[in-house]
Order: sequence, then structure tokens, then C-alpha cells
Amino acid sequence: MLGAMRRLAFAFGLAVVATAGLAPQASAALTAREIRIADHPAFVRVVVDFTGGRVQPGEVNATDPNPFPDGFVRLPLTRPGVRTTADPVREEGVFARIAQTNSRRITIRLTGTDRRFKYVQYFALHGPERLVLDLYKARPPASAAEIVRGRRGCLTLDTVQIGSDRVIADGRELNLFEHSLVVRLRRNGGRIHRQKPETAFMRRWSTDFTYPPATRQRGTLEAVALSAKDGTLDCIVQVRVLMGG
Repeated sequence: MLGAMRRLAFAFGLAVVATAGLAPQASAALTAREIRIADHPAFVRVVVDFTGGRVQPGEVNATDPNPFPDGFVRLPLTRPGVRTTADPVREEGVFARIAQTNSRRITIRLTGTDRRFKYVQYFALHGPERLVLDLYKARPPASAAEIVRGRRGCLTLDTVQIGSDRVIADGRELNLFEHSLVVRLRRNGGRIHRQKPETAFMRRWSTDFTYPPATRQRGTLEAVALSAKDGTLDCIVQVRVLMGG
């Protein structure tokens, strides 16, 4: 009987030690530790490094997803106990900082020059944990910034024909919300000159539209899908074109 009681006490002690060892990890709060910024041909990438857990789907929800008119983007992250110790960073023409809104929310704030960026796209990567935010440049892409196949094949741009007043293009889509996209023709400064919504059928999409007269200039033809949740970029393909030619 005494031996059994000793074995039970020993097992209980091990359980207490194991629980104590797990307690700090279990109680760790999701914490934004550092901000990094780097330039890429098509976008400027902002990376927020986290510790204390994973950024879960649905925790980030942009309240100001359109950077084009004023250069601002705001993306709150909501979770009980979330916090930030990250210092603000200003690099590559972007000022990134994180504000502690309350005990359940931090807000990532990105600021750039007016009309320099047209979209923001974000996604989480794990091991190590980080939130990636890509600010897509609004002006016509250089050859290295052209995209004819979106991430994981969400969109492709197969053929493009553009004349002095008409655009014809086609491609494929994969798993877009309601198979919907918008084809946009942007001017040299990034402003939308003409756009047309399209719906893919049997994974194929095509468009054919005229556009208002324009002076001869470099522009961008893009097909995009925006998030149904918060209006941020979900998928993009883009090429440089000659308008008014």
C-alpha cells in the first residue's frame, strides 16, 4: 500500500513539473516583434514577424484596403491579448508602424506616396511566423514586374491584343470567389482608364471592350480579383501595354 502511494505521489509530481514547463508557452501572447521592408519589381513587401502563436485566418481584416488615392492602408489584427513591441520602419518609400488599439487589437498602418500603389495583398507564413503585406506598384510594370500567372494559378493571362481604342484578352482562373474578376486598363500614372467585370466559365475567362480616346502612352492591362471579405487583393496578372497606339 505504501509503495503504491509513493508511486502515485511520484507520478503526480511529474505531472506538476510537466504542466509548469508548458505554462509559459500556453500563456504566451501573439506579439508583433519586428517590421522588415524590401523592394521587389512588382511590389514593395512589408513583413511583420510574430512570436507567441500563429496568425489565424479571419484575424486580419483591412479597414482601409485601397492605397491608390491617399497612400494609406490600415489592417487591424484582432485577438484577445495580442500586442506589439515592433518599432516603426521607414524604407523603400513606405512608412510602416503598428499601433496598440486595445487589449484585443493591434493595427498595422502603411503609408506611401499618393498614387504610388494600387493594391495591398496579405497572407501569413509559418515557421517562423510572419504576416506578409505586398503593396503593388501602380505605374506600368517593367518586364520583371509583369505577371502572367498569379499565385497558385489563381489567374493566368494567356493572350492580349490592344489597339488604339480596343482591348481583347483571355486566360484561365482557379478557385476565385464566384469565378469573378475585373479587367482594368490603367494609364501611365496608374489611374484606371477603363474596366470591365468578367465571370470565368469552365475555368476560362475572356474580355473584349473599347476604351475612350487616349494620348499615346505606356499603360497596364491587368486582371484582378479582390477579396469578398475586405476588398484587398486576392489575385492579379498584369502586363505593360501601349495605349492609343
